[in-house]
Amino acid sequence: MTCSRIFALILILALTGCGYRPLGLEPYRQEGRPLLSIPPFANRSTEVGIEAVMANAMIQAFAQTKAVRLATKPQDADLVLEGKVTFVENSSVAFNNILQSTVRRVTIKVDYSLKRRKSGKTLWKDSTVIQEDYLVDPNYQIGETLKDQGIRRAADKLAHQVLDKVLLVI
Repeated sequence: MTCSRIFALILILALTGCGYRPLGLEPYRQEGRPLLSIPPFANRSTEVGIEAVMANAMIQAFAQTKAVRLATKPQDADLVLEGKVTFVENSSVAFNNILQSTVRRVTIKVDYSLKRRKSGKTLWKDSTVIQEDYLVDPNYQIGETLKDQGIRRAADKLAHQVLDKVLLVI
């Protein structure tokens, strides 16, 4: 065995021995986990239905962690994660020729906040601009499907960023 392999083995053993676990994966007692509600986001953009896509991506991300329990109604929750989509823009970023785009980019701006429901206190507030590229297809229906997939990928990326921030606060 080389020195680097021996060092790696010792490091792995040391980290597992000290109880190290990635944030959000450690076991929580059921009663110690806060109830979190994620209502549908507000939509101030022209992209129809994006508020539900954003909220669903958040719910999926938080459902995968054991750090919080999800509540269906905000009035039942300890914490409420609210969001507002303020801006959606699609722009071309790659071209076949001067008139034909091959790749487009969706840019989405979302404002969101985490609040304690009982006190109404805002724990943190943030605004994020997220971008995701998608292919262009001359067939309208396929093109819209590809655009929707780009929006969903952007929503998933944002949801995991928000999850990381929430795990640091609770």
